[in-house]
Amino acid sequence: MGLKAIVLPDVHINDQGYAPCYEPVKKFIKQFKPDETILLGDFADCVSLSHWNLKKRRKVEGKRHSKEIEVLDKELRYLEKYSKKIVWMEGNHENWLEQYLDQHPESEGSLEYTIRLKDRKFKWIPQGQTYKLGKLYFIHGEYITMHHAKKHLMEYGCNLCYGHTHTFQTHTYSMRKQDPYVAYGLGCLCDHKPAYLKGRKGAWINQFAVVYVADNGQFQVYPINIINDAFYFEKKRYQ
Repeated sequence: MGLKAIVLPDVHINDQGYAPCYEPVKKFIKQFKPDETILLGDFADCVSLSHWNLKKRRKVEGKRHSKEIEVLDKELRYLEKYSKKIVWMEGNHENWLEQYLDQHPESEGSLEYTIRLKDRKFKWIPQGQTYKLGKLYFIHGEYITMHHAKKHLMEYGCNLCYGHTHTFQTHTYSMRKQDPYVAYGLGCLCDHKPAYLKGRKGAWINQFAVVYVADNGQFQVYPINIINDAFYFEKKRYQ
């Protein structure tokens, strides 16, 4: 029978919530009821523990990691309600927590997502590791070059879906005696004007993907663009 999955790249949930573009995606998930929901990394923003701000405390004044955990808990419960399985891949933003603990080891055991959210039923994939559905691998993403899809494909040598760059790209590599490999670099589900851009707008695209995987491992990836906080899927508008 195969399975159907939703891939959510770079949502960047913080202590205030999430960007408006994520709201129609939640409505879609409620109706679609995926077998798996894959959080492709940077689902959490983790701004209060950012290594960029360790010596710039004014930038995170009033922000609390515990509040972000509360928001994440609520959003995970929503996804659990409408998804059979949740896979959370650690992105570079979630890894800021590990970098913070390197500087503050006395906090170990009290801040980690896998501990603070231990009653949530999600599979945690550490940064740098892959997750596989059929013949398609998933990672958070590593390279932010101009041709990042080609770079990821050449480095990994397999069908690959990743986020991290907030921009959409694909690249195909095909040889006469092998099936073609494709890398899908997805956009993001976050605000185009985060605080660190100081009022500038990122040249990003809001996007997520629907993935179908057959019993034989063959798959189909459908990237879905979100324009003005709305999108279409199978003749229906979500907003």
